[in-house]
Amino acid sequence: MLYADDLSPGQEFVFGTWTMTQQDIIDYARQWDPLPIHIDIAAAAAGPHGGIIASGLHTLAIYQRLLVDAFWKNVHAVGGRNFQLSFKRPVRPGMTLSGHARIDRIEHRPERGNAVLYLVSQLTDDNNQVVFDIAADAVILRRPSA
Repeated sequence: MLYADDLSPGQEFVFGTWTMTQQDIIDYARQWDPLPIHIDIAAAAAGPHGGIIASGLHTLAIYQRLLVDAFWKNVHAVGGRNFQLSFKRPVRPGMTLSGHARIDRIEHRPERGNAVLYLVSQLTDDNNQVVFDIAADAVILRRPSA
């Protein structure tokens, strides 16, 4: 497990992949974001995107899963604090998402025994086009003193 002391600005963590199916998009949206562009094939086809697209919240959830698998499961994290995100293009059935996270900076707080870690990340599609980008910060532990 990694502490703040083990990390440095510029380090990158490459994500695995996640392929979106139409059924996954519809199932997620029925539960959490039941707009016609996410759940109604005919309405979505006639809409502005020309077909079903994933909810932005679904895209964010997949990003989180890929980030946990590539990075967070190996870090002594306390919790997230803040994020800013931007959706760049629709996520459609059949797309395979991937991406990476990069440590932008780390603010060590020795008096608290932790640090604030600033990450910038992108989620991309099969053609390496950005579908989503995010800047986030979280608190992680520093290595305990002996």
